[in-house]
Amino acid sequence: MRRSLRLLPVLLALTGCAYSIQGEPVAAPLPPLAIATPRKTAGVDPCTLVTEKDLKPLGTLKFQPVPRAELANSCLFALNEGPYVLVAVPYRSFDESKKSQAAGREIDTAKHATWLSCTRPAADKDMVCTATIAVTRDESLMVAIGMGSGSAESKVTSALEPIRQEALKRMPPA
Repeated sequence: MRRSLRLLPVLLALTGCAYSIQGEPVAAPLPPLAIATPRKTAGVDPCTLVTEKDLKPLGTLKFQPVPRAELANSCLFALNEGPYVLVAVPYRSFDESKKSQAAGREIDTAKHATWLSCTRPAADKDMVCTATIAVTRDESLMVAIGMGSGSAESKVTSALEPIRQEALKRMPPA
């Protein structure tokens, strides 16, 4: 019996060395992403996600919303008073925005993970805040607002909040 117990560690060591894992290593799963209600992005017209009523606190439309060639699946809402709103859907993933806009921060939009990033490209330029709202793991709704050069970040993010909330509500559930 004692001899068997002495051989046990040796046998375990030998069999442990003989075992190999087959196949390619599997990447760890991505951490969960807050998406209260996954949304459909295919066929959604970004020009229908924001209304004149949503924009009323900022001003009046300069012209009817128009798609922007510079950004696929987008729509620009320009206001007579200077601010503008840009909406895009489908947009890149939440994780891509997080990587490319490192100075941003995570916030919540109706229980959807949202990456908020604000920048002022130059001293005399508009303050621009962009909200990338996760609607699926790989796609998002992007709502951005630009306001005059004297606008503080807090003012722009406050103006953006109700607009991003309403735009998300108008997207159909998946």
